[in-house]
Amino acid sequence: MFRAIQIIPFFGILLVIYWLAVKVSLFPNGLNHVLFHLYLPSGALWKPTWGDFMVLLGVIFLYVELFKSTRTSEVTIIDHLLSTFVLIFYLTAWLIYEWAGNSVFLILTGMAFLDVIAGFTITISAARRDLSIGGRV
Repeated sequence: MFRAIQIIPFFGILLVIYWLAVKVSLFPNGLNHVLFHLYLPSGALWKPTWGDFMVLLGVIFLYVELFKSTRTSEVTIIDHLLSTFVLIFYLTAWLIYEWAGNSVFLILTGMAFLDVIAGFTITISAARRDLSIGGRV
């Protein structure tokens, strides 16, 4: 179970969630629909939308993906490869499909891009550190 979590790119899960929301006609038209109303202690009324929720979920998934990239193993390499494919799907969908041609999807695409670039960078840095502990590099 834990190994599956290490291999599966979370942005792929987010892409599937977004696509399912498109299939049930929630997105893209419903991205600006308010989820709930909440009065803050300041007296301001906070009205998060589905788009806000998706971006927040993307930020959480980005954190998890960056944490996963600190590991150096064969599983991490597979995860980076799958994350690269997910990024290609995001870019392709954003360019080709009308349901993906919005700012929320573009922000999620940017997060997927950061996941791939930061993932490779962090893994290389962690591997370099691990090698320097074992001997001179």
